[in-house]
Amino acid sequence: QPLEEVVGSALAACRPVLQGRPVTVALADGLPLLSLDAVLFERVLVNLLENAARYTPAGSALAIRAEALDQTVRLVVDDQGPGLPPGREEALFEKFERGERESATPGVGLGLAISRAIVQAHGGTIHGANRLEGGRVAGARFTIELPRGTPPEDDGSAAAAADEDIR
Repeated sequence: QPLEEVVGSALAACRPVLQGRPVTVALADGLPLLSLDAVLFERVLVNLLENAARYTPAGSALAIRAEALDQTVRLVVDDQGPGLPPGREEALFEKFERGERESATPGVGLGLAISRAIVQAHGGTIHGANRLEGGRVAGARFTIELPRGTPPEDDGSAAAAADEDIR
């Protein structure tokens, strides 16, 4: 699957909750196809984007970027919120965990646990951390790494067979 399509679908699904927020998307040219279930992986991105909208100030910017590495494709989602609770970055991926123990923010704490399960089922990893600028927390960063897919080989035989069927 092309990552561009999955990101686009997730952004479309999140349009109502992202309204009024600038979202920057920077996907490197020439990203390889990924072996993934587009619907499930869209859910991962929707969970991350909805959390960013839920836990950051209204109107704050979000950024999505992706790059191809030697063995993986790295996808990063950044926000400009208060960041993650120090020392609890990994605990947030456990079932029923939330960033704030007592909060008026709706949710039961399953989104990141589900996201991790989906990413791991695809042979990848997902981690959360605080973004630092000038020694201060500038927001949260969620990084996903997925194994690069092997593109199908096209030796031209399918096109030749189709031409024969037409004749």
